[in-house]
Amino acid sequence: MFAFGLRARQADSVVTLERCIELTLANNATARNAANDTRAAIELRKEAFTKYFPEVSASGMAFWTHNDVFQYNILDIVEIGFINKGKMAGVQALQPVFMGGQIVNGNKLAEVGEDVARLRQQQSRDELRLTAESLYWKLVTLKATREALEAAIVTLDTLDSQVNVAVEAGVAMPNDLLKVRLKRNTYRTEKVDLDNGIKLVKMLLGQYMGQGVAGNFDVAGAVPDSVPEFPLDLYMSGSDALPMTADYMLLQKNVEAKQLEKRIEIGKNLPQVAVGAGWFYHDLLSQNHNFGALMVAVNIPLSGWWGGSHAIKRKSLALENARNELEDLGEKLEIDMQDKWNNLTAAHRKMLIDKEGIGESSENLRLNRLYYEAGISTITDVLEAEAALKESIDRYIAAYGDFCVARAAYLICTGRSGN
Repeated sequence: MFAFGLRARQADSVVTLERCIELTLANNATARNAANDTRAAIELRKEAFTKYFPEVSASGMAFWTHNDVFQYNILDIVEIGFINKGKMAGVQALQPVFMGGQIVNGNKLAEVGEDVARLRQQQSRDELRLTAESLYWKLVTLKATREALEAAIVTLDTLDSQVNVAVEAGVAMPNDLLKVRLKRNTYRTEKVDLDNGIKLVKMLLGQYMGQGVAGNFDVAGAVPDSVPEFPLDLYMSGSDALPMTADYMLLQKNVEAKQLEKRIEIGKNLPQVAVGAGWFYHDLLSQNHNFGALMVAVNIPLSGWWGGSHAIKRKSLALENARNELEDLGEKLEIDMQDKWNNLTAAHRKMLIDKEGIGESSENLRLNRLYYEAGISTITDVLEAEAALKESIDRYIAAYGDFCVARAAYLICTGRSGN
């Protein structure tokens, strides 16, 4: 039986799948940017909270004029003027009392924005996790394919020696030896392509993990000799999984945000009330004077409803669209979950079929070699049997990689990316 275990060759480190994902989520630029977006949303929520506090302002002014500010002409005889310089200053605080719900709903909207940023960060992490895992298993399967190819070359080396002895003994045609060597050269060419593919995937994975494109590491994963059990325990109905997914929660947050935006738009057209207090000082006519004051400010947007009613209707339509998307895209998410479960099921079935094919191909190669040695089969039959075995092994390796990626994709789409 063939072994597909992977061995680290001159590597500085051996990376497990868990470590690969950990490094990716910690170091990838996309993950760092998503974390920064979440921090920015937190700051925006804190900024919105400050709207509850009074608005405090201070002002000061000094002036000089080339003519008096106030001038009076008395009986066209005497002209009197005064105030050609002065100083004024003041400090005031204005506390919002009722702003039509704009401040309250604005803070709620900022909280929704923070939740959205966290969900988008989770989406980014899920995408990074799936890509990293795909690259990891691609590297595992490429290395396993390379080892299977090396085993096939060793088989042809042995066959080359046997046919060469037979040719020298006069019991085989020289053409048989050439066919063996041509097939071996074909495999050597494939090995060059595989080495390049392994190098490229390793560079991609290293860059994804934040290790740079020149990282010298190996992967600890291996393609097992036996088919893994069917993961029936992973299945979850779409209706149960849907509320756990970041995609669906984002759709719900979109509806919530549209509701708050509509309330804010209504609030813009309601009366606004604020109270305040201030201290003021002026120096005019060479007299210093200061005083305090209490203030009440009321703003009623009478003409604002002319355009405001249309703005509210526009927000209502946006809310209706968000609710439609929640229902429509929610159903599509359930369909996607079923599709990914089908992919997982199909990948497992293919592994079983390809594993069975390896056994049949091995027996076919054994019989053809016996027939060739007995003189009742040609070297072409032996080479075809050997190629069929290699193809079966390659299909099994690829099916295992597809199975691992399909498993990860199904867990992520059902909101279980941490499993």
